[in-house]
Amino acid sequence: MVERMYEVVHRGYRTLGRVLVHPAPTLPPILLVGGAMQRKEGWGRLETTLHRESTVVTVDLPGWGGAGLLPAQFGMGFLADSLAALLRTAAVGAVHVFGGSYGSAVAYQLGQRHPGLVRHIALFGALGRIPQAMRPRLTRTIGLLREGMRERFAEEVVDAMLNQDPYISLARRGAVERIMHTVFRALGPLEAAQYEQNTLRLLAPGHLDLSPPPGAPLLFGVGEHDSFTTVRDCRAFAQACPGAAFVRLRESDHPVHLRCPDELAGLLLRFFRAQTLERVPGCHAVEYPAITR
Repeated sequence: MVERMYEVVHRGYRTLGRVLVHPAPTLPPILLVGGAMQRKEGWGRLETTLHRESTVVTVDLPGWGGAGLLPAQFGMGFLADSLAALLRTAAVGAVHVFGGSYGSAVAYQLGQRHPGLVRHIALFGALGRIPQAMRPRLTRTIGLLREGMRERFAEEVVDAMLNQDPYISLARRGAVERIMHTVFRALGPLEAAQYEQNTLRLLAPGHLDLSPPPGAPLLFGVGEHDSFTTVRDCRAFAQACPGAAFVRLRESDHPVHLRCPDELAGLLLRFFRAQTLERVPGCHAVEYPAITR
């Protein structure tokens, strides 16, 4: 496996890129842009499955992983521009994009601001700002982190991001909860500061500018049991983008790449190849909200 590493500096802040090169890809490169505390090396089975077909690009944007701290006053547009600088430096050409959670807003603005760099854009658990119902809980997590109450902090974050209803069916329920609790319990000083600034960025006044939507084909998705970015909220986001498709993944909530990586990869490969999204394994029927409303 050929792995290439890149680093760019945009307005004084670093972005790190990792490119897993496929020797004979069946489709153009795929870019993965993740959510809170998602490191470029941590995509697991989703990355492995996609890499069977294509070169895969993963990133630590400013405020993520090894890229250092980014103050909260820098918005999603800055992150999208930093990502564009990395893609140009890596010279991978136009990419198919998956944006999950926090990364969905960055991917959306990448398509708005740098249309020549993207082919298709898939946005899951789409998040431009913290949902209103979750704002007090996420604000409380910052307080717990500042007070050094790491166990309670981790429990609060996991409770907020994962559906806690014991009567619904969630894939890999115990394993995903353990993974997330371990990640948030073990944050070092830099990662704790990153979490605080990234959360404050999402809590800031205003909203993601949806207009005009990216010109690339758009797919919105969400876990059917997502209690953080709900089906209703994600469908409303899709509704603002004429022609966008919308799907719900079965037995999943917010971290879809952990719950159902194989089903998610299959869906993404179909979408990136412009194939039908009807009867995709692990998904409910595709919707087109802007047409059917």
